[in-house]
Amino acid sequence: MQFLLAGLLLIAGITAATGYLAGDASEEEALVEARRINAVLARSVAGPSVRAELLRERTGALDRFDRIFLNRLLVGEVERINIWTEAGRLVYSSDPVVTRLIGQTFDLGEERAAVLANGGTGSMPGDPGSPENMNAASPAGQVQIFTRTKARNGTPLLLEGYYEFSDIEQRQGEIFGSFRWITVGALIVLVLLALPMLLVLTRRLTSGAQERERLLHTAIDASDAERRRIARDLHDGVVQDLAGAAFSLSAMARDPGTPDPLRGHLHDTGTALRSSLTALRSLLAEIHPPELHSAGLPAALGDLIAPASDAGVQASVSVDGAEGPSDTTTALVWRVAQEAVRNSLRHADATTLAVTVAGHDGRVTLEVVDDGTGFDPAASLLDPSSFGLRGLRSLVSESGGTLEVRSSPGEGTTVRLEVDAR
Repeated sequence: MQFLLAGLLLIAGITAATGYLAGDASEEEALVEARRINAVLARSVAGPSVRAELLRERTGALDRFDRIFLNRLLVGEVERINIWTEAGRLVYSSDPVVTRLIGQTFDLGEERAAVLANGGTGSMPGDPGSPENMNAASPAGQVQIFTRTKARNGTPLLLEGYYEFSDIEQRQGEIFGSFRWITVGALIVLVLLALPMLLVLTRRLTSGAQERERLLHTAIDASDAERRRIARDLHDGVVQDLAGAAFSLSAMARDPGTPDPLRGHLHDTGTALRSSLTALRSLLAEIHPPELHSAGLPAALGDLIAPASDAGVQASVSVDGAEGPSDTTTALVWRVAQEAVRNSLRHADATTLAVTVAGHDGRVTLEVVDDGTGFDPAASLLDPSSFGLRGLRSLVSESGGTLEVRSSPGEGTTVRLEVDAR
């Protein structure tokens, strides 16, 4: 499902990106169309129509130009026109207000001067501050497009057309509509083609995750079964034999007929056997605890910390309010406690170790705290040999619980588990 959602988000991102790019492209294309119209008007109408009489401002030349050629220039989106010479002299304007400026010279600015010098077509937003526009009709909402052309006598001229920005935007919308349907259609096809593949891949990923989970549970069950078999074999075999031998030696040591020197040796040997028997029982409890249910949890945890005294660690167990958890929860609590206690006794060099289990509001909390050397939990996650508690995190997560390891060098370690009692 996450992969499918990521795919849909990717498609949405592509749609937004292509829409943005298409908007830019359509805006540029709309402006290019206006520039193309201006270029055609400059070369086919304005240039050939400007005669020497108009350039010399002869009487009647302006009226004749208006009467014959103006309607050919004000076509489509063109709102008004100006015609300039290279020197910046205004030769003609279709705006009645600007007409009175004909014959005056103005600074054309860099853009218009460059087009006059090099040819081609340029554009810029309408500038209300320029002298020829100060009294003209709404230049702020217009785009000025200018093209170099030549009068009949070869004089270089600049045809400047004013185009309404709203008209260009409307044309942009029409062009963008074409781009949009192409883009949307392609994305719809992409979705229709990709969706089945996404669904198949999602199912495969889900199936793979379920298979990994099943293998993990199988491995854990197999490990539990093997631990149970080893513990049972040791308990029924070696432990019973050692216990019988220890009792026999103790009985022989107490027999009045046993010589005193031999009695001392038998007593020492019996004591050593009983010590080995205690260590072996602690080992059995670590391999697989007997009676692993809520009522037997204190005893199982007590057996778990039994080796602490031999290591010079003062250890304690406290179980309070945890009488009702399910066997599965109890097994998880013991398993986490086992790994935490084992790590503490092997690596922490601690002097105290406390195992606390508490139940409250349907939740069970386990804390294993030591005052050892501590470590960096973030670094341990990258250590391939450190897979004890890390391997238990998935089990805790599947049980709806949380597993937290708090530690730092020289500050001891706290392992905290919180899980539902049921």
